[in-house]
Amino acid sequence: MIRDISSGKLMVVSDLHGNGYDFRQVLKTYQQLKKKGKADYLVFLGDLIHAYPGKQKDESLEMIEELMDLKANQPESDVICLLGNHEFVHIYHIPLAKGPLEFTSWFEYRIQKCREVVIQFFMNMPLMLRTKGGVLINHTGASNRYGADEKFNLDYLKNFNHQDEFTRHIENIKKYDPQIGSDFMHTEKGDYLWDILMNGNERQFGDQYHKYVDELLELTSSDRKDQPLNSLVCGHIAAEYGAALVGEKHVRVCTSAGALGDLEKKFLLIDASKKYKNAAELIEYSRDLY
Repeated sequence: MIRDISSGKLMVVSDLHGNGYDFRQVLKTYQQLKKKGKADYLVFLGDLIHAYPGKQKDESLEMIEELMDLKANQPESDVICLLGNHEFVHIYHIPLAKGPLEFTSWFEYRIQKCREVVIQFFMNMPLMLRTKGGVLINHTGASNRYGADEKFNLDYLKNFNHQDEFTRHIENIKKYDPQIGSDFMHTEKGDYLWDILMNGNERQFGDQYHKYVDELLELTSSDRKDQPLNSLVCGHIAAEYGAALVGEKHVRVCTSAGALGDLEKKFLLIDASKKYKNAAELIEYSRDLY
């Protein structure tokens, strides 16, 4: 699923990871900006859930419930939530760990009685958002898999859904079963989604990553040659001072987890209809959350 926005101002935030304090500050800031006519859409770049143990209270479920109350991703709503890798794993029953940290089990425990509703909400999250002005927004950035396989082309991304030949995650949506995740990871789709949603950007690919950014922008511009995409915005990886340039065409935003402290947390405020020259111009529109 790719969502296109032709007009309006976007408040773009990323990687809240269950931090209810930051989440409430995001909503408060957005309402203030909207009241002043400075924002029309609130865009979450994925990884809403899974607090890092010991850092703060995990309010992942409470945040998801509030976003559902706000009808996020529904046609009438001004709140858009993109799919992050931490939401992705719950759709497909995949255990997620990072070193000694294990993320999946606590959230699964908390959603036992409402798992179907929560997972359906995750399944409605777009993979990407494109602005008329030429900005591509997603959670994880670029990958060596975009455009590398004819099957996974732009039409595939635009029409992407979670209900196709592999259906066991849907048939068992009410109860978590990691065996389903293991089986899914052995499918072609599972392998592809894992690579595009779990990659490490320049930390994984080095200087070659900038080539992959170009390829992703080219791929997602192939149906709009008159309005090509020239910049990429994502979260996924820490930016200690809240926003960072990754080459000439990529801006990384860090609104919560991954910033050094509250005073470094940033969001991006951009106009969907405006054409920005490059990432260096885009990053000038980063703003302090606090």
